[in-house]
Amino acid sequence: MDYQLFSADDHIDLHFLPADLWTARVPAKFRDRAPHLVETPDGQEWRVQEHVFGRFAKSNQRMITEFGKSGTLVHHEESKWRPTTPRLRLEDMDRDGVEAQVLYGGLITGFQQKDPQLNAICQRAYNEWTAEFCKSSPGRLIGLGFLPVDDVEAAVEEIHYCAKIGLKGVQFQPFDAYRQPWDEVWEPLWAASAETGVSISFHIGAGTWTTVFDDILGGPEGRGATATFVTTAPNQMDELLCSLVLSGVLHRHPRFHAVLGESSIGWIPYILERMDRKYDERHIRARKDDAADLDLMPSDYWKRQGHATFQEDPIGVHLLEYMGPETVMWASDYPHMDSVWPESHETVDKMFKDIDPKITKMVLRENGLKLYGS
Repeated sequence: MDYQLFSADDHIDLHFLPADLWTARVPAKFRDRAPHLVETPDGQEWRVQEHVFGRFAKSNQRMITEFGKSGTLVHHEESKWRPTTPRLRLEDMDRDGVEAQVLYGGLITGFQQKDPQLNAICQRAYNEWTAEFCKSSPGRLIGLGFLPVDDVEAAVEEIHYCAKIGLKGVQFQPFDAYRQPWDEVWEPLWAASAETGVSISFHIGAGTWTTVFDDILGGPEGRGATATFVTTAPNQMDELLCSLVLSGVLHRHPRFHAVLGESSIGWIPYILERMDRKYDERHIRARKDDAADLDLMPSDYWKRQGHATFQEDPIGVHLLEYMGPETVMWASDYPHMDSVWPESHETVDKMFKDIDPKITKMVLRENGLKLYGS
């Protein structure tokens, strides 16, 4: 292909963040309660009020020292993290033929504190750091902020603030939210997203509603708990997709754009077809369900306002027409161990070899540029 890629779902994980990100940024009266990095005999830990919300054990150093298909060392010889040193991150992007990256942060599960004010202050500090980091290369580094999930007024305030400091999107963790997304309490947030043009992303990896795994990282050997989670994780988003449509959220807020992060895409056509069929059977014909009254069929709302990112999904690529190719954005997942970096072009060339070049370019570049205004 004769163009660079747009990667719509890459990362800045906790272990790459500056050690003083919060202690240097939160107001003085909160400083002794701010997240801080602690050295332990087993590795580093991020703590807030002695609660551990991020642990990087020495026994699992490969997860934070190598990334991509080549096993490149994350820690550069200059003693800087490549993903959070702009020059080094841009070098990695250039090596991979990637023009721009959307940066998901590492606070997927939040700080797990029962203090909404402290959570909001710490999220504000992260959002400001992200905006400053991306200013080193506007248009190439596209950071996402975080929204509070325990107070709708705080979330609305923060999405307006993120728009003010130049962030194009934000992350919202539905599995930790004090009310589920279809609850009317969140209507002001969806309205604020539509008003500001700041899309809201929902990323996998932080929970489920109806499926619970006991201890996916330390379960009994040979019982498949972790393997099951890894296989089914993208499907965490099916309930979210349906709830945003069938509760009427997308109907009431036509300028609100929802992104399913790292959700993969092969399952989406099935969900869209089933949602349309059941809405027709149970709501339109029988009037026996609790769905909102919609002007369009459910799948039409997805095609108008929904987006999903994927890394490697050859089945999904061949089903693009059933979900709308305009709804899908490719990503490299840099700098995770399972990232396709630095072989992104080889990967997508193989995956899209039988796909219409116009559709290919939409998915690999144009959809991301359009959504994030890069």
